[in-house]
Amino acid sequence: MKTNKNFILRNIAGENILVATGEAAQNFNGMITLNEVASFIWNNVDECGCVENLISSILGEFDIDEETARRDVEGFTSELIKMGMVVKN
Repeated sequence: MKTNKNFILRNIAGENILVATGEAAQNFNGMITLNEVASFIWNNVDECGCVENLISSILGEFDIDEETARRDVEGFTSELIKMGMVVKN
């Protein structure tokens, strides 16, 4: 998995916001506010490359059980893929 480079994460007034730029701004109207875990996932998608590696990274960073981490990663990345914000390799 790789992030679509037409989406960037910005911190605006203490909130992590995913913003469309370039071509994506023509097709995606709006912004998405991300919580701490979602921001972590976004920031690590390119480096981790797959769901399993993201889960391992989350388990190392947050005090969370594996089932919850898996549910969060699979659910969030699935939505990102549907919206074209993350692409499968």
